[in-house]
Amino acid sequence: MQKQKSIKIENFRCFQDIKISGFKNVNLIGGKNNAGKTSLLEALLVYFYPHPSSIVGLKRIRKESSDTIKRQPKDAWNNFFYNQDIENNISIYGRFDDEEKKVSLSISQSLQSKILEDNEDVKKLLDFISDSNSSISILQIQQHLNDEKIFQRNLIAHSRGILSPDFPDEIDIPFIPSSHRISNEEIAKKYDKIDFEGNGEDVLQMIQMLDNSIENIRTYSHIEPTLYLQKKNQKRGFPISLFGDAVYRVAEITLEILNEDHNVIFIDEIENGIHYTSQKKFWEALFRLSNDLQTMIFATTHSLEMIKSFMEAGQNFPNQGAYIELAHNPRTDQIIAITRDTDILEYEIEHGKPIRGE
Repeated sequence: MQKQKSIKIENFRCFQDIKISGFKNVNLIGGKNNAGKTSLLEALLVYFYPHPSSIVGLKRIRKESSDTIKRQPKDAWNNFFYNQDIENNISIYGRFDDEEKKVSLSISQSLQSKILEDNEDVKKLLDFISDSNSSISILQIQQHLNDEKIFQRNLIAHSRGILSPDFPDEIDIPFIPSSHRISNEEIAKKYDKIDFEGNGEDVLQMIQMLDNSIENIRTYSHIEPTLYLQKKNQKRGFPISLFGDAVYRVAEITLEILNEDHNVIFIDEIENGIHYTSQKKFWEALFRLSNDLQTMIFATTHSLEMIKSFMEAGQNFPNQGAYIELAHNPRTDQIIAITRDTDILEYEIEHGKPIRGE
């Protein structure tokens, strides 16, 4: 019998200790403000993509100042740790696909740390920055698979910024934040890659759910690098940025799901910009793509309408969706999680049960 997909998070952001079980292919996370929805999404990102690019990407999404890091490099990583207590390591344990994995984050503020042993790339970086008297802070990222250490990567905060020997291998993290969107040039590059792989029609179909008058998607490398959406009788169409936030966001989400390099994606505040009349069709398309491509989706929402649409769409995809409600335990003030499949979610919505951390 296959074990449930689960994760256990210790000392990360607002989570001192939390375990969540029952994940499915498509997972929606809800709860009150400051219940930890985005933090859970970030912990899952670090678990599935334990790479310096994930850490730096999250700092950029959170709009943490690079000038502050340069002035106070010793504090560069504090916000990742529960109560900013860097003495207690972050540990994220998980079981997915019958594999047990652990990702740990720890900090050293000494050049004599054991994490530097046998790591010539790190030593070269430290030689480069050792000319000054600036303090440093080293974030160590370790991954263990079935109790065996697989790799270790390091990020070094210094008065010149953040350095890492792994930056030449920087990866594109599949995390779609609630407000920031990728550039016109980037969305064009992503589309060209997907279209080259033969999946451009899927992007068009998703956009047509919002505006069925759109008949084609094009990119033009010799002019402004972006997507052009064409309606009937239009010669070349208009840039996607002129079609509103919803169309842009749905295109970005679809491109991430279709990217063959990613088998897990993360979407913060998935409801943003999407009208409630389109939400059920949107979820049905996400369930279908997740099932066809074997891609796991984790998303957060504040919206009751989005939760209801998720539940309704999930009825057509048995055992494929899970809703995770985050709430504060009134006795301990710790965050707890309640997981429901779409059938249980339907029952509780129909009977007026609280499902958003109330």
